[in-house]
Amino acid sequence: MSTSDIGESLVGAYMRYVEGCPIVLYNSFLVDQQGEVDVVALKPSQPGSTREVFLCEATTHIQGFNTKTTLRLRDKLARLREFAAVTFPDEQHRYQWWSPVVAKGATTTMFDELCTEWNGEGRSLEFVINEEYTRRLGELVEYARQSPSATSEPAYRMLQILTRLRGEKPKL
Repeated sequence: MSTSDIGESLVGAYMRYVEGCPIVLYNSFLVDQQGEVDVVALKPSQPGSTREVFLCEATTHIQGFNTKTTLRLRDKLARLREFAAVTFPDEQHRYQWWSPVVAKGATTTMFDELCTEWNGEGRSLEFVINEEYTRRLGELVEYARQSPSATSEPAYRMLQILTRLRGEKPKL
């Protein structure tokens, strides 16, 4: 895996093991442009349908989604759209932004407004934050608990280890 960001590894592991995306790429760039797409995951298509491409940003600020990131949000989302249009023009695009801690208020209101705006344009945008982030990580933990197979995903491997500890378990 070409990433050292544990938040991106968690998102990628969720895409691979829970969403069923066999291809997960990290830190993908458009040629001659600044900035990257944190996680790109490809889900095989069913007969008669187009393949789903998940384009995900992962902001893992454990003390909360910060103002600097909020100010760059629209630019980063525009980069995701451009990357999708150039790299996967005939696929179904699903845009997601993952962040474990986002204060409810102006930021979450802006997220809701962006989702409404994107849905009005026929685009799928989802903010996987707070309780939903926790719920999805819970799904990943349960998958890790059931699967002993080796993996190249560092965060997923850590979950496999934590779910198999002997003796008194640490409190998380």
